[in-house]
Amino acid sequence: MLIELRIIMLVIIIIMMFFFISMLRKQKLELKYCLVWIFSLLGVAVFVAFPQLLDMLSELLGIATPVFTLFLICIAFLACICIGLTVVVSRLSSRLNKLTQNIAIAECELDQNNNTRSREKQND
Repeated sequence: MLIELRIIMLVIIIIMMFFFISMLRKQKLELKYCLVWIFSLLGVAVFVAFPQLLDMLSELLGIATPVFTLFLICIAFLACICIGLTVVVSRLSSRLNKLTQNIAIAECELDQNNNTRSREKQND
């Protein structure tokens, strides 16, 4: 890999890290999600800085070319992100259902209390 290309890739990785850190500081992104992206960027930076590691990993896994190994790593990473986000969405959906039910119960009880008070005022 050309040194110029490696330098450009490392600069892009650093810019992306600053982007994620700024999103964290503005509270647009939670720490746990920010850390996932930062550690993945660090992993990519390692492969950019030391491309022979990707060659060694390809040989170890028995994959013909390093490009296919890189695609495999990317697909595995994206699958993990999708699974993690699916778990988060499922958990939030469950919490939303419970919250909606609690609000409905509270409104029903409030209506019953108001009806009871209005009847008591009418009887007096």
